[in-house]
Amino acid sequence: MLRSVCFGGLLLLLAGGFLVAQDADKKATGRLPNNYGKLGLTDAQRQKIYSTQAKYGEQIDALIKQVEELRQKRDAEIEAVLTPEQRENLKKLTAETAKKSAAKKSADKPEESKKNE
Repeated sequence: MLRSVCFGGLLLLLAGGFLVAQDADKKATGRLPNNYGKLGLTDAQRQKIYSTQAKYGEQIDALIKQVEELRQKRDAEIEAVLTPEQRENLKKLTAETAKKSAAKKSADKPEESKKNE
């Protein structure tokens, strides 16, 4: 499960880093990949990179959506194997885990702010 969440987050970061806005009257804009800004790119190179990001960005977004739909379908099929009692127990265990995780995150935050002082 954690691996799925991490993979999904990674895909979102990759897609988010390559989002591009383009207008018919304006140059393509976006964000260059890490360290590309230090290469002395020409305007033509930048425009080609931005248009390539736009081209693949839409495909990546569609794939991310497809992966999420497949995960939901997979999880529903897995849960269907369980008995009603097991499903109820799973809900309780999941809620407890989420509560512990939230408590740990909130407990970690004050320590981080103390480090920055």
